[in-house]
Amino acid sequence: MAPGNTDFAREFFETVGKKVGQSVPLRKHANFRVGGPADYFFEASSLGEFLLALRIAQQQGIPFYVVGGGYNLLFDDDGFRGLIIKNCARGIEKKGTSAIEVLSGTPIWDVLGYCVENGMEGFEFLAGIPGTVGGAVCGNAGAFDRSIGSFLTEALVFDKKGEKLNVDRDYFSFNYRKSRLRTEKNLLLQATFSLRPGIRQQIEKTVAENLAKREKKHPPRNVACAGSYFKNPKLADGKRIPAAHLLDQVGAKNRRFGGAAVFPGHANFIINDKNATSKDILSLASELKNLVKKKFGIELEEEVIYLPAELPGP
Repeated sequence: MAPGNTDFAREFFETVGKKVGQSVPLRKHANFRVGGPADYFFEASSLGEFLLALRIAQQQGIPFYVVGGGYNLLFDDDGFRGLIIKNCARGIEKKGTSAIEVLSGTPIWDVLGYCVENGMEGFEFLAGIPGTVGGAVCGNAGAFDRSIGSFLTEALVFDKKGEKLNVDRDYFSFNYRKSRLRTEKNLLLQATFSLRPGIRQQIEKTVAENLAKREKKHPPRNVACAGSYFKNPKLADGKRIPAAHLLDQVGAKNRRFGGAAVFPGHANFIINDKNATSKDILSLASELKNLVKKKFGIELEEEVIYLPAELPGP
């Protein structure tokens, strides 16, 4: 447990009204199925619980990290020395004819389903992207040359000082697979997205087509992985090249380390093939980076986030 905080569980219960889990295996909460025990773990089922958990962690000086669906994330074999908060605060509300307000713990698939049912067009590119709205906005998730940040108009954010901020799109400084949330460690509470009225049948068709495209090359849903491991690098002319294209040319699909392996169908996916550890995955990723650097002089950047057992200092 976190040293000097033996009363944290009691303080947490008195503040939040629910017990905090202790020594919870993180492998059960990540699609990579890797990770040791967290000192403390809590699933926030509402925005109120989420805020209370954040504030008690801040007040008690407990290191904390927020997760959503557990995708795009690699936990440490040694777990986490502090509190993991799983954001399960879900909710979607229609605003006018073509906008929705969404709580950050809402799964992307739920948002897409809501848009289909209500004939709202624009988010079809998200079909097949796992995780929650909070993670998607933080990493400016996208596909097919579109990204979620382009549709965000306003949001409610929780900052490092424990304050709630009403912000607009400019606040996020959206870029390729990143936003201000990631660089400043602020957290999304809810977001409003502007879409377009559309025809349900056509939206359903586009969603199905996008899913089919992804399923052709991506690992099946029952395969333990964290999505694309590396970002697509930008070349000198400003264009991005698929990381998978570079990895193919260095023989990545034949590579493995311990229980970690490159998915045979797509070179930019590392999978937990045989009870891999985080060390196995990190070692294989490092080997792949070195091969690409040696052949092309290009430094690949991880898209998957590795969470060490102990957070670095400020």
